[in-house]
Amino acid sequence: MKFQVTEDNSPYLDARGKIILNACPGSGKTSAIAYKLSLMNKESAKDYGAYSGIACLSFTNVAKEEIQEKFSAITGNQICYPNLISTIDSFINQYITLPFYYLLGLESPRPDIMTTVGFLDEVRLGNFSNKANQPLSRIYKPSELLIEYNGSYSWKGYVPKEESVDLGVFKRYAKTYKEWQFNRGYLNNDDSTYAAFQLLKRYPSIAKSLIQRFPYFIIDEAQDTSEIQYGIFDALVAAGLQHLEFVGDPYQSLYEFRNARPELFLKRFNDSENWISMNFNDCRRSSQYIVNTYSSLRNDGEKKILSISTHESNHKVKVLLYDDTKPNELLNQYYKIVNQDGKNVILVRGKTHLELFGAFSQPDSPWKSELASILIESAGHLKQNKLKSCIDLLRKFLVEIKFPGANYYDKKKRIDEIFADEATNILLYSFLRAMPSLDDTIGAWNKSITKCISEFFEIEIDLQLKKNKGKPYYEQNLMSLYFPDVSSVYPVSTIHKVKGMTFSSILLVLSDGGNNNTLSLSDFFLTNEFLTESQRLLYVALSRPETLCCIAIPDHISISEIVARLGVDFEFA
Repeated sequence: MKFQVTEDNSPYLDARGKIILNACPGSGKTSAIAYKLSLMNKESAKDYGAYSGIACLSFTNVAKEEIQEKFSAITGNQICYPNLISTIDSFINQYITLPFYYLLGLESPRPDIMTTVGFLDEVRLGNFSNKANQPLSRIYKPSELLIEYNGSYSWKGYVPKEESVDLGVFKRYAKTYKEWQFNRGYLNNDDSTYAAFQLLKRYPSIAKSLIQRFPYFIIDEAQDTSEIQYGIFDALVAAGLQHLEFVGDPYQSLYEFRNARPELFLKRFNDSENWISMNFNDCRRSSQYIVNTYSSLRNDGEKKILSISTHESNHKVKVLLYDDTKPNELLNQYYKIVNQDGKNVILVRGKTHLELFGAFSQPDSPWKSELASILIESAGHLKQNKLKSCIDLLRKFLVEIKFPGANYYDKKKRIDEIFADEATNILLYSFLRAMPSLDDTIGAWNKSITKCISEFFEIEIDLQLKKNKGKPYYEQNLMSLYFPDVSSVYPVSTIHKVKGMTFSSILLVLSDGGNNNTLSLSDFFLTNEFLTESQRLLYVALSRPETLCCIAIPDHISISEIVARLGVDFEFA
């Protein structure tokens, strides 16, 4: 792969220091980062020696792996020591929290960093109630408590309303659980980030040693960085870090539920005294009509995004009017106007439209316990050739039936033990091959799977099939219940899952409004404020296609309203 240096990207490639790059969709930012890594690699070796390198950090594993792939395609080599491509969470855990946690002087000198600390919900550390005398541990689950940048406490990032709970009581409740958790070293990634932030504040020498090891930092997808993560990088700058880059697009920030703070990206972007601010405004992905449509959601004062796509087609955005009681008619409309050989996708916001197109089904389970659901989910992953996911679920199932009274933390340790046990893993693979087919009735499958469990694991178990449902219920086909036929020939996906991806065409399905779990035409309404979450979802969805963008709008919405919201760069299909 030959990387093309252009007038749009060359200022960024040449720049060094504290840089904020605001890159529009399809601008080739990932390739630019990878190419710049190859340049900085030589500089770092020359200026800092063979044992210092570049830390390139991104928000997700998918984004991290994309940078690695681009680097290999451009250079023909793998990124290697002393350089690092990693997620932010992994970097913080590996280079700050785990090696230096002992300096905090807590009971546990080394923490166990987990994906979730759900076991906390089973721990009782006192009686804390709201103003209705309800236990706080039931309303504000301990596993979802957070310590904020300033040391305050929140639940899922929000402070409870004072009319519901005395905030002093909430603070004591949160502090009790967090102190217990940190003392014992039971951390999730948010906890680890806070611990790392405290370590850097108390011991600047840690920051200085990190700078010696990594004199260059590039933070990809920086629009999703949290306030505490920014605090960690600020601490590195205070300790002498000279080369720090934040690369992203605040309009594509979709992870506020994970404490993303796009406004902090913009704050730095607008701070010309301390940061070098740059833009990528050339879009290689989409035609100009598509660019114009999602650009309508951007602030008026920003530089126009220019399509430099080499695709021949430049269709106007197409509006498909549809009756939400007849989804197949909408699919037929879409089918007639797309390139059948292209990469096409139907995009929705959430469960409502996933179910409308038969791509998502979450029926009321016929069983009281979750054990049968774990097995069915494993079988579903097998249908998709996701063998690793199958076995991961079966390890969880085995621990659940062998140690039903264990808490979350103990169960996690047991799963780790099974992971390292070759004989047990072979047994699980054998069990997977022997599991009865889901293409059977609920009643028959329940008997077959219970017998299979007994034969393989020598455990007699009751999956707790709900009683008194009637014979017709138990004669339902399990496969049809859990995995109904998808009515679309194209994949149906939520917008979150396709962030960063490219398609030939997309069909974005809007609703008639009034539902926080869907998108509607009213979300195209702009104010002087930064985009809402719904508007950012629109922005991400509309910027995915190369040649054809289709928007499905309920047919009872007036033409005049559609024109008022979408402007003139569209046509009815």
